[in-house]
This record gives sequence, structure tokens and C-alpha cells, in this order.
Amino acid sequence: MKNLSDEQLINNIRKKSQPNESLGELIERHSGIYLDMVNAYSSTSSPFIDRADLIEDKNYKIYEAAIKFDKNKGAKFSTYLGNETKWLCLNTYNRNKRKPLVTVDFIENIKCEEDSVDSISDTIESDLFNKVLNIINTHPDKRVGRIFNMRYIKGEKNKVMPWKKIGKKLQLSIQGCINIHNSAVRYIQNELKEDIKFE
Repeated sequence: MKNLSDEQLINNIRKKSQPNESLGELIERHSGIYLDMVNAYSSTSSPFIDRADLIEDKNYKIYEAAIKFDKNKGAKFSTYLGNETKWLCLNTYNRNKRKPLVTVDFIENIKCEEDSVDSISDTIESDLFNKVLNIINTHPDKRVGRIFNMRYIKGEKNKVMPWKKIGKKLQLSIQGCINIHNSAVRYIQNELKEDIKFE
């Protein structure tokens, strides 16, 4: 595999000819570029982007870039991956920054342990917090409760659980989990519109 070009490795992945070995080699070659771009375009202190999530999704994002890569556009795969990663970071940051308070500050508070709910009452009223939990737990799509519980309550190492792990546990794609989550957030916002004024 080491003597194959990036294009040959990508063709192997697409044609399912030794795809695992080819993807492994591509990841080994280009992880540095991906991580450099994540470090350059995300901040550990920003509430609008989770660097740990981006790093956790590295292998999948390199795979995704390989599938979308078009050699006819003249760029090398390394350049394409760098640009894709940069825009992934910038778009994630901008999308999260535009979300109303409930999707950033409020939902982020849900990731605390269940027995430390009292600490949340310093920043938000506990009855509002309980309303949100009730909306999540009674949502028509039962996957919503599982997703929010895994992502924010259980978490992982005091951080949110990565989408990749949630998807694996629910046997859904990463994007499928994100879509369910974002749809649920809009549902929560709609249910709470009398309690919270959104900008």
C-alpha cells in the first residue's frame, strides 16, 4: 500500500478493493494535515465548536473526503482534505454561533451528571430545565431521549459523547444522529417559545 498513490488508494476504497487497508494508509498519510487544520481553525475555549469531536471524527472525515474527491479539478488530495477540514471547522463554528441560546448554552448545561442538577439552577431556573428534560423524554421519536442522554448526560470523560459513538450504538449514521438531534432542538424551541424569547 505504501507504494500506491493517493488516487490509487482512493480508487481502491471506492471499488471496495482492499478498502480497509487503503483507507488505513490514506489516514496514516493525511492525519497530520487534518489535525493541523482542526487546530488552526478551532479553539478549545469556544462554546461554538467542539475540537474533541472533530478529532474523534478524523478517520471518518478523511474517508468522506476520499469519497468526494475529484481528481479532475486539479488539486491534490492533501490540498482538498485541508480545504474540506478548514470549511468543516468554519461552518461548524458559524452554524453553532447562529443558533439561539437554548441550543448552545442551555443544552450544553444538560451534559452535567444527573445528580448535579442543582448546580444548573445557578444559571437557569430548575423548572425550565425540568421542562426541557420532560420534552426530551416524551418526544414522539424515542431515539431523541437516547441521543440526548448519551451525548449530554452520560457523555465521555467529562465531555459530550462523540457522534460516531452514538451512531454506532444506535446503528445510525453520524449525520442521521445529528439530524435527529437538530430536529429535536427545534422541537424543544417550539415547545418552549412561551418560556424563552429567542433572538
